[in-house]
Amino acid sequence: MSNTAHVQNNRIMYIDLLRILSIVAVIVLHITASLLTRTNDFTTTSWWVSNVFNSICRFAVPVFFMISGAMILRIEVKSYKGFYKKRILPLIIPLLTWSLIYGYYKEYYILKSQMSAYEFILDFGKKLVTDGNYVHLWFLYAIIAIYMTVPLIGKLVRSCSEKDLRYFLILWFIVSILYRLVSDIFVRLTDQHLYVPSMNIPFFMGNLGYFVLGYYLFNVELRPVIKHTLFNLGILSFFLTPILTYVVSSYGGVLDEMFYGNYSITSFLMAIGVFLFFKEKDTMISRKTNYKVKKVIGSVSTASFSIYLIHLLVDTMVSRDVAIDATFLETTLSLLFNIVAIFSISYIVVKVFNLNRWVTHILFGGRG
Repeated sequence: MSNTAHVQNNRIMYIDLLRILSIVAVIVLHITASLLTRTNDFTTTSWWVSNVFNSICRFAVPVFFMISGAMILRIEVKSYKGFYKKRILPLIIPLLTWSLIYGYYKEYYILKSQMSAYEFILDFGKKLVTDGNYVHLWFLYAIIAIYMTVPLIGKLVRSCSEKDLRYFLILWFIVSILYRLVSDIFVRLTDQHLYVPSMNIPFFMGNLGYFVLGYYLFNVELRPVIKHTLFNLGILSFFLTPILTYVVSSYGGVLDEMFYGNYSITSFLMAIGVFLFFKEKDTMISRKTNYKVKKVIGSVSTASFSIYLIHLLVDTMVSRDVAIDATFLETTLSLLFNIVAIFSISYIVVKVFNLNRWVTHILFGGRG
């Protein structure tokens, strides 16, 4: 296996760009969700604009898992204690901190609760265990769980041949993506769930597949015909996702997120297409980007995890709601304003907090 990624000053340009693009896409997903869930009228201009924005950003979470896999699975873990201290503890600390922040904010500022401090602590503890404090913190639970497997999975992956990894990914695709697609279609047509016992293979289910996929695409140079096919399928998925979402939602009468999910066939293909595009353009982008711009890109990329943690708090304070009957221009400008405002303010706040080392550790696990 070979890796052609351009590395300079310990930074990989296309990985940095993927992080930035993905965190912007996550912000888009969250700010468009409100209008999409507020109405079942799928013919309005505002719904369609939000649907298109949301649909084309569905690669974000899969790509985040792929980036994590590409970066961490290549590391040889020499000490379990050292790995937990360096990799997992910096995730657990911000999970605790932001669960408390969002839990308090939601309970007393959004819900206007009158519960006592003792009741809040009990409720907070239960929600902390069950991932009930705030909507986006699920990612930390998922990434911590996967990181706990890295000392073993990393050895397995690095000892595998390209053929072995390809076999794993094909089987994971069948179980997690293709079987899910068939099941989703079956239940919508028949109102009955499809369960095939032989497809229940835990090792080939879930986000671990994206983790390994990122490592594979990072290290393997695909044949041109395969690369172009996957890339073109990814482009096609960008166009199909909003249309298919409209079709299944209209069929059911309510918003149907069949093609919004992380394991939908379209999200899967979009994620691969985006990853391959930036990998392919890495050398050209690196050559044409000057040092100062690279520093800015590196700074924003480093802050992406912290922006993810804080952006929904900023969202509740600065974002503008889009009216259901808003025009194309009103909807588009409002969404663009929200994207720029939330991203910019989140980045600036993160950098201000980063001025204090202890604050950085408590809020962001030491990340910038």
